[in-house]
Amino acid sequence: MSMRKVIIETQVQNQLAELKNYLIDSQGEKKGKKTFSEIIASIDNLGTFGSIGSNLRERFDIDCPNNWYLLYSHMNYFVFSRTETLVTVLKMYDNRQDFIFDLFGIEMRSQESKDYWGE
Repeated sequence: MSMRKVIIETQVQNQLAELKNYLIDSQGEKKGKKTFSEIIASIDNLGTFGSIGSNLRERFDIDCPNNWYLLYSHMNYFVFSRTETLVTVLKMYDNRQDFIFDLFGIEMRSQESKDYWGE
């Protein structure tokens, strides 16, 4: 099994640092650090296991690079690109954010949903 190098973009590194602090504050030090280490392990696994993640183009039928994928871990989405030798974590979103709209300007939510949530 070949390993890919995993690179995490600076913006995502900063978001992960904020997430770690949030988890420790909200869950306590032991549980927060455990949850954070599980998230980091999920990201690290991208370099080891080539089939992790959903292809964004196929899953959402959108026009984007064919090597862009989505990983969901502990209520967070990670958008990453994958080649034969490299995985680059490009963006991080929590599960309340509309990452498809942010990345591609495509509205995925219905008007009924917006009305329900008062948006």
